[in-house]
This record gives sequence, structure tokens and C-alpha cells, in this order.
Amino acid sequence: MNIRLIWWTVIATLASKRLCGFKTKFTNLQCDEFDKPFATFKTCRLKALSRHQVSLNVHVQLHQVPVNNVTINAQLLRKGYDNGYKPFMYNNTADFCQFLKSSSRYMFWKIIFFKIVRPISNINHSCPFDHDIIVKDLILDSSMLELMPFPTNEYMVRLKVAAYNHYKAEVRVYLSIYD
Repeated sequence: MNIRLIWWTVIATLASKRLCGFKTKFTNLQCDEFDKPFATFKTCRLKALSRHQVSLNVHVQLHQVPVNNVTINAQLLRKGYDNGYKPFMYNNTADFCQFLKSSSRYMFWKIIFFKIVRPISNINHSCPFDHDIIVKDLILDSSMLELMPFPTNEYMVRLKVAAYNHYKAEVRVYLSIYD
């Protein structure tokens, strides 16, 4: 047998065990409003479906519509040894309206948004937004992150949302990747 074929078989086996061998779940969710006359959170909660499965639900009621100018600062943080969260790999600020039209610049967030969030939300078009923003029953599955093999740890995704160049809200999603 060819040594290259054996080598690639070993690598593929190890990679498939790594990708299929971890679990993911949401552990906490926090939503903060900075401008209540602009928007409020009607729903911001996690719902335990089973021991290893948690669904995320967020409903933002927009009071001043239409919204034509949205900027998002998205940051990925990892829990450190001191139990605080430290920046980990990604911290990007993007014009969200432009991102929905052409997301090639932010590949990590493109995968997160288009593969995980968009299918279960009503954010299925570009600006303007003239309706509430709803993410309903988002369940994190390890197959969603197979293209991004992170080490087991606790993570936080922090989204700061601005409209017309002023921050209006912040959402912090805590998740766990474990064996």
C-alpha cells in the first residue's frame, strides 16, 4: 500500500474523530439595551430542551423604523485561566447592511451568520429593516462548527449593534465546547 494513502487515511480518521467527538451548547445569554426609545428586547432567553441541548431566543422590537444604517461589532472571546474572558481570534466591526450584500471580507462571521443564524431568523434581506428582529429556537449543534475546529473551552460571542453611528444594544452569547 502506498505510504501517502496510509498517511491521509490516518489524518482523515483523526480529523473525523475530532469533529464528531465534541459537543456544543449555549450556557448563558445577556442582552443590554442602550437606547430604549429606539429598540427593546421583548425576549432574551435560553430554554433547556435536554441536558445537552439548549435553544436561544431573541426578539428585538424596533420602535423607530425603517433602519437603514446598521453597524455591528462582533467579537469572539475565550475563557481564560482567571475565569475572565479574553479576546480570541476575531474582533471585527462591519457595516451590517453591506455585509448582507457582500460578506466575503469576514469569512468567520459569514459562516456563523449564514450557516447558523440566518436560517432560523427573520434577517433574510438587506437594509432597510422595518420590522422586529427575531431569532427563534436556535440550537447549537457541533456540525455547525465543523469548519472551525476550536479547542474545548468556554466562549463568548459579543455583538454590539449600532444604528446611525450610535450603539443601541449589546448581546453576549456564552457557549461551551466540550468532549
